[in-house]
Amino acid sequence: MSASTTRTVTGFKYAATILGAFAVLAIAPATAYAVDNEPTPGGGCTYTDADGYDIPIDEGQDVFVDGKIVSCRGGKIVITTAPQRGDVRPPVSKGGNLPVFKGGDLPVLAIQP
Repeated sequence: MSASTTRTVTGFKYAATILGAFAVLAIAPATAYAVDNEPTPGGGCTYTDADGYDIPIDEGQDVFVDGKIVSCRGGKIVITTAPQRGDVRPPVSKGGNLPVFKGGDLPVLAIQP
């Protein structure tokens, strides 16, 4: 009877997976609470939405807020009305006759072993 190494390899893979999962869980809180302490390059603006929340906007950034596009240009807030969304897709069929199977036997693909 020969000795099998399958059990030790499986055990090693299991231990490596568990240690990897713990490593991810240990790093996750540090990533979740990370704060950008660097000031915005080139300045920025703050816009207050309809609910009273302040929204920081970087210089040159456009943000969609309360149905409007709010931009920060030169340290000043620029508000633009968002364009109305039109029908961006043409209809699938533009009339005519589409092929329709009206009964009868449909072809069947038989796979032989």
